[in-house]
Amino acid sequence: MMLASWKVRAVLAAAVVTWLGLACPVKAQLGLNPISGTKPPPPPASILSISSLNALQVPGRKFRISGQVTGMRPGSSCGVSITGAATGVAMCNSSGNFDATFDVPTPGPIQAIAGDGQNQSAPVGANLVNNAPTVTVQAVQGTGNAWTFSGTVGDECPAGLVVSLSGPPGVNGATATVLDGGAWSVTVTLGPNAAGMVTATVTDWYSLTGSGQTYFMMP
Repeated sequence: MMLASWKVRAVLAAAVVTWLGLACPVKAQLGLNPISGTKPPPPPASILSISSLNALQVPGRKFRISGQVTGMRPGSSCGVSITGAATGVAMCNSSGNFDATFDVPTPGPIQAIAGDGQNQSAPVGANLVNNAPTVTVQAVQGTGNAWTFSGTVGDECPAGLVVSLSGPPGVNGATATVLDGGAWSVTVTLGPNAAGMVTATVTDWYSLTGSGQTYFMMP
């Protein structure tokens, strides 16, 4: 009797649920939507891309390499692998920007590939270049026998380079350190009849040289 009573109650409960419109098919397969019975669409694939890649020479045979990666997955971390003339990894911030300084013994081509642990970008290339420096020189007489020799160095990274002077006694061997922007100057005291040709020579971070000349004489 108790078993029959339980069966009757179960049938009545099922009938009530069906009448109320609450009954729905339940799919047992993993990953199916319990309402529609269909699989949800897969999340969009991450398409990493290096949208910009920049290289700037900095003092000491180094290059600063920066740029931006797009297509990062939300919450993921991203690194940009650099190979070639520079070797290492630059990590991205949450906006995809990366910026790191690398030792570059010899300038040349590099390749950059971004990765987030699951996906990676197509490679992007750049060429790290170093050209021979240039230097200008002029002579201006100051008070008495003081002479100022000055000029401008043209280079990818002029700050910190050294200009050396050669010429008459008092000028020969004088040096000046190049400032940001390439300006340099040195003041020396010469004899009352000093005159002659002065050569300014500069050597860049990769041992390439440039020179310029000027002639000076007492008025």
